[in-house]
Amino acid sequence: MQLLAFLCYALSFLFQIVAVYICITLTFKIAGAFRWAWVCLTIGLTLMLSRRIFPVIDIYTSGNFKLIDAFFALAISICISGGIYGITKLIESEKTKNQVLSLLSALDPLTNCLSRTEIFSKIANEIERTLRTGNTFSILEIDIDYFKKVNDQFGHQVGDEILISLVKHIQESLRDLDILGRIGGEEFLILLPETKEIEALQVAERIRAHIASISHHTSWSEPIQITVSIGITSFKISACIGSNKQELLKELVHKADQAMYLAKDSGRNCSCVL
Repeated sequence: MQLLAFLCYALSFLFQIVAVYICITLTFKIAGAFRWAWVCLTIGLTLMLSRRIFPVIDIYTSGNFKLIDAFFALAISICISGGIYGITKLIESEKTKNQVLSLLSALDPLTNCLSRTEIFSKIANEIERTLRTGNTFSILEIDIDYFKKVNDQFGHQVGDEILISLVKHIQESLRDLDILGRIGGEEFLILLPETKEIEALQVAERIRAHIASISHHTSWSEPIQITVSIGITSFKISACIGSNKQELLKELVHKADQAMYLAKDSGRNCSCVL
């Protein structure tokens, strides 16, 4: 009986050690904003270790023991360890789900380029970085010419396939650091970090000429050709005095939009700078 009680207390101590270890790991790796709660739980479980080790010492030194107490101590420690482990797995699962949702919200569900919100966020971050470094960056706004006619003639499924193909071909003309996002039906924004106006115009013309020269293969029986109009604007620090980041973002995107409509008014299938 004495040996059985000793084993129960010893095992309860080991299970409690496991619970404390899990809590410490969770505190530093998962808990985030609620870390204080896990710190309190870790301290509490650590203090409870004395309730597990002292009976072991008492049995070893004096031979005193309570078998029923030893059984309860083991059961409690097993339940605590199992509960802490389960909570850890639950938090890890929720964290993974949140990461997946965050990734999905960052991407346009049709074309897999960045979503409207995400591309605006990237541009806002680039504005902030440029205000610190003094570098220049540019953005392009791309719109498919007569896209409504494409949808009316070939159907919306083919129109979606055109958008997917367009994104693929645009990305072929971009550098690794350039960022493409979809902001509307057939409208896209491209962030060109550390790119001056003349360089942005060269990129725009390369994209425009590439799109005009290729045929898009869709579920339609024959390949389809499209053209795009591109508006270009560059971020100029000299025009930013007294403006906050959101105002600068709004103004910059508005200028790109104006430049794109200028390209439309100029006959389409061209690039304009504003």
